[in-house]
Amino acid sequence: MLAKILSASAVLLVAAWGLSGQSALDPGTLYKQTSPAVVLIEALGSDGKVASTGSGLLVSADGKFLTNYHVIAHSRKATVRLANGDAYDLVEVIAVDKRKDIAFLKIPAVELPFVKLGRSNTVEIGNTVYSIGSPLGLQNTLSHGLVSGIREMDGYRLFQISAPISHGSSGGPVFNINGEVIGIAVLTIEGGQNLNFAIPIDYARGLLGMSQTQPLASVYEPEPPPDSNPRPKAEQAEIPANSGEAAIPDELRKGAFAFLEKKMGAWHLDDARRVLGQPIRQRDALVGTTADGVIYAFPDPTKGMREFELNFSNAGVLRAVYAYPNPVPQMRLRDAQQLWGRDYREVSNPNGTRSYMYKNRRVVVTTDGSGTIINFGVYLP
Repeated sequence: MLAKILSASAVLLVAAWGLSGQSALDPGTLYKQTSPAVVLIEALGSDGKVASTGSGLLVSADGKFLTNYHVIAHSRKATVRLANGDAYDLVEVIAVDKRKDIAFLKIPAVELPFVKLGRSNTVEIGNTVYSIGSPLGLQNTLSHGLVSGIREMDGYRLFQISAPISHGSSGGPVFNINGEVIGIAVLTIEGGQNLNFAIPIDYARGLLGMSQTQPLASVYEPEPPPDSNPRPKAEQAEIPANSGEAAIPDELRKGAFAFLEKKMGAWHLDDARRVLGQPIRQRDALVGTTADGVIYAFPDPTKGMREFELNFSNAGVLRAVYAYPNPVPQMRLRDAQQLWGRDYREVSNPNGTRSYMYKNRRVVVTTDGSGTIINFGVYLP
């Protein structure tokens, strides 16, 4: 309504001034003011060599910084490199939030530059954003884009952004036009036409009042070992020798969701990895507050869907498959009705979404308030 009653010149003035009344920064000025507070994190393997890299953002002059939990989860030691070239090998943990993939860490330093935090609850689709990170170890790389969506996850939200996020940029800051951090870069879906995501900074604010530290090794998690169960030779042939990539079976190409539905009750995690590649994230499957299995997210290798979530029971058997459609074109509730009919029970969820539980089949569809499908899934009884 506001845009309709403002003159064209007034709209331009609001866009250039920013919601907080501050003048928008040009990209060069924003980079100069904020990049000194962005760090490169080198997670070390058991051999003492760099196993992976990530980014982080300093939030106080005494060395406290934020990053993603997954950046440091599988390392007992790490090195943090500042923009000025200084390096710190003592990295301690203050707090982590595994569900939202946030880690609050500290290095023993003083008088460091730090970022200004904004409010992510004011972010809207269409806002311009900038990200600074270390893609492939190229420290303090600037990119820009738009907020292209706000996605509901399991107990939290993610900003979908068009600003590129590459390997090594995880944990880096996402800024608004005023140079305030409104998110932390968390993941990208490879091959997904610039599908990048950031965790809203407001989720991290509750951790910043904590100060007690513990060793980095105290939150160490070993990487999940590959399943040792031998696979039949026919399945082993699905991966070309020395290719390093999962092959895509013809049946999967014809219809990925139908293909995965047939694997329920039979597949284990190594079967999924063999065909879909490595998962991009994982979380506990919960019944109430009790963990009951694990959910792994995989990008759709056929690009027909944005991603799939596969729910494995405590026994390691696939028991449910959920598909997350690509944002364009949108899938609407009417599409599900054409496929499965209208014989369902409608449930209004506390977060504003709606679930449609089909009575005559084990299918559930979740939509946002406008009827756009967030995900749909099938499950075993």
